[in-house]
Amino acid sequence: MTLDPRGSILDIRDLHVSFRTSGSPVTVLNGVTFQVARGEVLALLGESGSGKSVTAAATMGLIEQPPGSIDRGAILFDGVNLLGLSPADHRRLCGERLSLVFQDALAALNPVYPVGWQIAEVFRIHGRADRKTAALESIKLMEAVGIPAAAERAGHYPHQFSGGMCQRIMIAMAIALQPELIIADEPTTALDVTIQAQIVELLKALRARTGASLVLITHDLGLVAELADRVVVMYGGRVVEEAGVHDIFARPLHPYTQALLASQPRMDRSNAELRPIRGIPPNPAAPLTGCAFHPRCPRAEARCAQEAPADQMIAPGRRSACHFAAEMLA
Repeated sequence: MTLDPRGSILDIRDLHVSFRTSGSPVTVLNGVTFQVARGEVLALLGESGSGKSVTAAATMGLIEQPPGSIDRGAILFDGVNLLGLSPADHRRLCGERLSLVFQDALAALNPVYPVGWQIAEVFRIHGRADRKTAALESIKLMEAVGIPAAAERAGHYPHQFSGGMCQRIMIAMAIALQPELIIADEPTTALDVTIQAQIVELLKALRARTGASLVLITHDLGLVAELADRVVVMYGGRVVEEAGVHDIFARPLHPYTQALLASQPRMDRSNAELRPIRGIPPNPAAPLTGCAFHPRCPRAEARCAQEAPADQMIAPGRRSACHFAAEMLA
């Protein structure tokens, strides 16, 4: 998808994040750079520990200092560097123009307040409605995300809802003030396949209705294929590949992306053997030289262990951080 000529809605540049430990600081993001166009769905794809959720937390101002530290880089939202805002201004922006759907909806909801009250609180905190109007708006939002008997269930508590319904409530809170960008962190994790499909359809409908941009954080390739326009693949706190969703599935240009695809079952290749990715992801606390993926990479050569590959623009709209990306495209 071509970036909007008016510019991107989110532009993350050379982002470095570390966390203090009993020893030396541990770097968890190492120069993350990507953009999100207005109205597009961008998928952040990668294994657990690749840095996807930390990227979202940094964008939402949720990196606590200490132990966390944003060491370098910029996060531009509609041209404004979020890292230069005061905490109060950042909080004001979050919810109004930028929102987050947390991975564990039940844990994110407050157990001592009814869900309708929690949705209505979004309107009250941002001064958008009085108590009565906010309560009515919360019911409308619950109806919009497919919760039956919304007027009655608005008075129920989070533990009285299923995981899928809690996720719908989180989505209702995220879209309450009609933000321009929604970050959804593993929105279908721990849900059964039927409920996953319902959440996917809900996200597609909301995107079509509101026109908001969506950053979809996931390791689910099926979800990426269903929703995303463009994909950023992360590994070891770095972006290793970026391309349109069709190109990622048809011709990946990084061995890690290829390994992810090979490890997933495919209906069009029923007899194909699944190939798990050997080894384990890199330890962020350990010194790293060369390419982060080289200990697990079937194409690795001596230079891969010594020389970190440059993040190259291989073709229009296609980036890869691999010494052999040009060869894989040829």
